[in-house]
Amino acid sequence: MSLFSKTAGQDKWKEKYLNLLDELEKSDISSKKTEESYKEKEDLLCKTIVRLTIATTGLDPLLDPHLLSIRDQLKNGINSPALKSALENFTTSVAQIKHTPAQNQSTDTELLFNFLLQQYQTESHQNALKQLKSKADTVQFDTPNQLFIAILEIIEPDDDISPPNIISNQIDIGIVSRQLLLLLEAIEIPSIFDQQALTAKQLLATYQTATSFESILDKSFKLLLKIKQHNQSEQQDIDKFLSHITEQLAALDVSLIGASTAAIESAENRSKLDKSVSKQMEEIKLSSTNATKLEPLKGLINSRLANIAKEIQDHTQKEAIQRQKTQQQLDDLFDKIKDMESESCDLKSKLKIANTQALRDPLTGLPNRNAYNERLETELARWKRYHSPLSLIVWDIDHFKNINDSYGHKAGDKVLLLIAKQLSDHSRATDFISRFGGEEFTMLLPNTDRNAALVVANQLRQIIEKTGFNASGTSVAITISCGVTEFLTDDTDETVFERADKALYQAKEQGRNQCCVL
Repeated sequence: MSLFSKTAGQDKWKEKYLNLLDELEKSDISSKKTEESYKEKEDLLCKTIVRLTIATTGLDPLLDPHLLSIRDQLKNGINSPALKSALENFTTSVAQIKHTPAQNQSTDTELLFNFLLQQYQTESHQNALKQLKSKADTVQFDTPNQLFIAILEIIEPDDDISPPNIISNQIDIGIVSRQLLLLLEAIEIPSIFDQQALTAKQLLATYQTATSFESILDKSFKLLLKIKQHNQSEQQDIDKFLSHITEQLAALDVSLIGASTAAIESAENRSKLDKSVSKQMEEIKLSSTNATKLEPLKGLINSRLANIAKEIQDHTQKEAIQRQKTQQQLDDLFDKIKDMESESCDLKSKLKIANTQALRDPLTGLPNRNAYNERLETELARWKRYHSPLSLIVWDIDHFKNINDSYGHKAGDKVLLLIAKQLSDHSRATDFISRFGGEEFTMLLPNTDRNAALVVANQLRQIIEKTGFNASGTSVAITISCGVTEFLTDDTDETVFERADKALYQAKEQGRNQCCVL
C-alpha cells in the first residue's frame, strides 16, 4: 500500500515541490531574456563594425584587405577565432603604416642630391656631394635642417667661384613654367591653399623674365612644400584615427569575451542545478517506494526538499549577480558602440566633403581634371560594353593671355567664370563639362557621334561669342575654339584626347572662334 495515500502531509510536500519548480522556471525565463538581450546587442555590434569597415575602406590600400576580411569573418559571429586573427592582422598593418613617411623621405633625399649633382659640376663639389649622399643613405640625420646645413657648407661659393645660375640662359623658362603649371593642375590642392595656388597658376601663365621668375619659382616651391606638409599632417591624423579604432576594437573584444564567459557560466550553473534537482528527486522517489515507515521517510523528504530549496536559492542569487554584471558589460558595450557609430558618421561626413573638394575646381565650381578622369573611366567602360557613340570636345579660350596681360588676372578670372557658366547653363543634362586646366575645358558627350557633337559645339561657341564682357569700362570680345572627336575602336583616353587636341590646334591655326573635327 502506498504511504502517500495515507499521509496527511502529502499536499504540503507536493505544494513545496511545485513552488520550487515555479522558482526554477522563473529563473530560466529570466536567463533566456538576458541571452536574448545579449544576442540583440551582439547583432548591433556586428552591424556597427561592418559600417565602420566600409567607412574606412580606401584610407590606405594596405588596410583594405584586412577590413574586407573582418567583414567576412563577422558572418561567423563575434566569437569566431578567425575574426580574432583578422583583428590582429589589422593591428599589425596599422603599425606598418608608420614606416611610410621614412620611405618618402628617402625618395626626397635621392631627388635632392640628383638635382645638386646636376647643378654643381666642379670636381670638388661632385666629390663632396657624393660623400654626403653616401652618408645620408647610411646615417639618418636627426632633422632635415642638419642635412641642409651640411649641403650648404659644401655649395657655399668661394671668393673666386661664382654660384651656379639656376635660372640661366640654358633653361627655357617657358618650359619650366608649363611643367609647374601642369603639376599644380594635376595634384590635389587642399581648399585652404586654393587662393595661393590660383595666384601661382596665374603668374606661371604669364611671361616672366629670369629675375622675376626666380621669385615665382621660390613661391611655387614654398606652396608645394606647404601642401606636402598639410597632406602629411592629414595622413598622421588618419593614422591616429585608425590606431584609435584598433584600440576600440580591442576593448570591444575584451567586453565581448567577458559577456560570452558570463553566458557560458550561467548555462553551466543551470545545468548543474538541473542535474542536482533531478538526482535528489530520483532519490526521493526511490526512498518513498522502498519505505516501510512514515517518520524516516518524512525526515528524508524534508531534508531533500531543503537541499533543493537551498540550491535554487543559491542559484537564483548567483544568477542575479551574474545578470547585473552582464547587464553592466552590455551597457558599457552599447555605449562604446554608440561612440563608434558617431565617429563613423563624422568620418563619412569628412570624407564626403574632402572628396567633393578634391573633384571641384575652386574658381569655377565645375568638375576638375580629377573628376574628368573618373567620369572618363566610367564612360569608356560603358562605351566598350554597349558600343554606343561617345564624343569628346576640348575647348580653349581665344587670346586669354592677352586678357590677363591687358586687364589683369581678376578680369581673367571673370572670363573663366563667365564661360564656365555659359557652358554649364546651355549644355545637355547628359553631357559632362569640366575645367581641364588653365583656360581649357572639356566636355564628354555620351550617345553622340562626332557630327552631332560638332553641332553642339558650334551652338555653344556662338552663345559664347554673343556674350558680352566689360573690363574696366571697356567691352572685350570673348571667343572660344574647340576640337571635336569621336571614340574609335582601340582608342584609349590618351589617344582620343590627343586627337581632340590636334583638332583644337587646327581650329586655332585656321583663325580661332571655330570648331574642327577629326
